[in-house]
Amino acid sequence: MYGAPVTQAMELPYSPPSQFSQAPLPEMAEIKDASTGTLRLEGTLAKRLPNMPSGDLNDLSFTNSKQVEAAELMNDMRYVYDISRKQAARSKAISKAKGRQTQRAAERR
Repeated sequence: MYGAPVTQAMELPYSPPSQFSQAPLPEMAEIKDASTGTLRLEGTLAKRLPNMPSGDLNDLSFTNSKQVEAAELMNDMRYVYDISRKQAARSKAISKAKGRQTQRAAERR
């Protein structure tokens, strides 16, 4: 025989709950439906609404917002390109001036 003979049922010691035990956790929030139909519709539900009519309420023609945004983008690009072109010209002029100064210093020796 191995071990002590078993004559009674095994009892586990009971420990009363501690003062430091945590309160039960709140219930989990409701999980969003993730069925294939819902996922397919997700991209179509959040589309932008058209812009409001421009001008007076008598004039109910809608503006083409994409053309307006494209025109603004092109104007911004022109402005930024003009700045970078001026910076490049200034940098080239400074480089040439430094080259001439170095050349004059080398010729004096």
